[in-house]
This record gives sequence, C-alpha cells and structure tokens, in this order.
Amino acid sequence: MKSTLFLLSAAGFIVAVMLTVTGPLLPLIADEFDKSIGTAGIIVTAFVIPYGALQIVFGPIGDRIGKLRIIALSLGTSTVFIVATGFVESLESLTVLRFMTGMTMAATVPLSMAYIADEVPYANRQPVIGRYIKGITLGQIAGGCCGGIWAEFFDWRQVFVLFGVLSAGVAVTLWFIAGQRPAAGAKHAHRLAEVFATYLKVFRTRRTRDVIITSTLEGVIIYGVLAYLGAFLRHEYDLSYLIIGFVLAAWGVGGWIYSMAVFHIVRLLGERGMIVVGTMTLAVCYLLLTVVPAWWMCVPVFLCAGWGFYTFHNTMQTLATELSPEARGTAVSLWVFMLFVGQGIGVTLFGVTIDASGYNTAFIAASVGVAALTPISRA
Repeated sequence: MKSTLFLLSAAGFIVAVMLTVTGPLLPLIADEFDKSIGTAGIIVTAFVIPYGALQIVFGPIGDRIGKLRIIALSLGTSTVFIVATGFVESLESLTVLRFMTGMTMAATVPLSMAYIADEVPYANRQPVIGRYIKGITLGQIAGGCCGGIWAEFFDWRQVFVLFGVLSAGVAVTLWFIAGQRPAAGAKHAHRLAEVFATYLKVFRTRRTRDVIITSTLEGVIIYGVLAYLGAFLRHEYDLSYLIIGFVLAAWGVGGWIYSMAVFHIVRLLGERGMIVVGTMTLAVCYLLLTVVPAWWMCVPVFLCAGWGFYTFHNTMQTLATELSPEARGTAVSLWVFMLFVGQGIGVTLFGVTIDASGYNTAFIAASVGVAALTPISRA
C-alpha cells in the first residue's frame, strides 16, 4: 500500500501542477496574446470544466474495471496534451489543449481517494488521505515556483514539456503495478441505471446532499478567486514572475504543514472543528489581502490561507468517501464533478468582477462566501 500511495500522491502532484502553474503565468499569457486578465482566465476554466464533467464518466468505469488501471490510463493519455501545450502559438490553441488535458486527467484524484477509502477504514482514513495530499500540496508549491521561474527566465511553454515527461513516467509505473493485481470487477454500478441510482441516493439524505452543495460552493468561492492571485500580485505590486511564483507557493506550503500535522489536528479539533477553523481562517485571509501594505506580507497570509483551506477541504474529502461506500468511485467522482463545475463558474464570475470592480471587491466577496460555507457544511 505504501508504494501505491506514493505513486498516487505523485499523480496528484502532477494534477496540482497543471491546476496551479497557470497562476503566475496568467499575466504573461494575457500580455503575450493581448488579452485582459478576465479573458485569459479562460485557460483555467477550460481545464476545470472538463476535469469536473468527466468525473461522472470515470467514476463508474473505475468501480467496474479497476481504479488503478483507470488512473494510469487517464494520466498517460493526458501526457500527450501536456507536452503539446509546450508548442502553442495562440490563446485559442492553448485553451483547446488545456481543455483536453483537463478532460483526460479527470480520473486521477477522485479515484485515488476512492481507492484509499476502499483500503483504509474510516477511523484511520483522514490521516492517510492527509498523507496522500502531500503530493498535491507539493504540486501547488511546484506549480507556483516553476511557473514563476519559467516565466522569468525561460519560455513559459517549456514547463509543460518538463511535467509531461514526468507524467509519462508515473503513468507507466502505475500501469505496471495495476497489472500485477487482479482486475476484479466491481459489484456495483455496472449498469447505467445503477449509476443513476447511486447519484439519487446521494441526494436523498440531507447530510450527503449538504456535502455535495458545499463542494459546489467551494469550487465557486475558493477556487474561483484562487486563479487570480498571481495576477493580483503582478498588478498591485508589480512583482517579477519569479517572485510571484514563490509567493504563491506559500499557499502550498500551508497545505504541506497541514498534511504533516494532520493526525494531531484531527485529534485536537475533530471534523466539525476543522470545518469551522478552516473556513474562518481562509475568510480572514481573504479580507487581509484587501489591506496588506507590502507584497511580502502576502506570504504569511497565503501560508495561513493554504493551511485553512486544506483543514477544511481534506475534511470534506474524507466525508465524500462515505457518500456511497458500495460504489465509492462513482460517489466521490460526483463530489469532485460538482467541485470543478463550481470552479469553472467561479473563475468566470470572479474574472468579470475583477475586470469591472477590481481585486478588493473579489476578495471581500470571497471572504463572505467562505464564512457562509461553515453552517452549510456543518449541517
């Protein structure tokens, strides 16, 4: 299990890089193609919409023919489009390739969580998922740093070629490991009617329905504004792309700190306490971004925000693994589907808000929205 967990975490690392690397690159891409920040934000939406939408396809398939096999196949196919992104010459072609990358990468994270949930009892699951997300948090750090470094010193396209090669290596290794295990078919969610029945079951009770609603709102509010933090640093403080990348990496560092201390945090706060502390920490951090007088003060703010985000988000992830224990791949994929559909909507809404009213308006709206998630997710 340890070697498999490491590879799944490595796959999560690559997904996180693909999600975050455009943050420090967004101002550069907007300038290169002569577009506004809000318009260039389409490359974020182009990734997250198909990434979320295809969850409802890959989840049932993973339940049926094997989660590890589908994760390896998904990651391997996405490698082609990641590498191709390194050769784009227009915003339109970049948008198309980001769309294809998101679509083919869709099976990785939700099926990884479902696989872990199949192998680990619920009482021990949150710390194990916490160890799994170390790869995701390191991916956020690497996405910010590498995006900033390449934007400052090299052609930003080269970073996609680099991580495309890494993606291929992880995919091949996962495929080999999956091939050493029997491909036992799932006992549930074989037929389309059973898939829909699983979805209906999730929405039938208030508690599971609230988990899905919270996921959607989290995508809109938290992920929606997150896409523009790099542009905020560029426009408000005129920082170099290198510094932007390192400042953004503080968010991932906060998540990494959480992942290292997750066992103690769970024991100290419990699930409900983690939701409250996580959302309120993040809400305060968004408000602080409207008043920080110097760019370097954004570093501790982003670090605390990252810690608060993962304290909340990992708790919701763990709850999502119990939405339907008999068909986890299907149910967790529905949760992630709603999360990333929300992100696609949020990126668009916050892009329009920033173009029309500026960053402070967006941060205040995000702060209020995150605080409002607390009573919903605790219901």
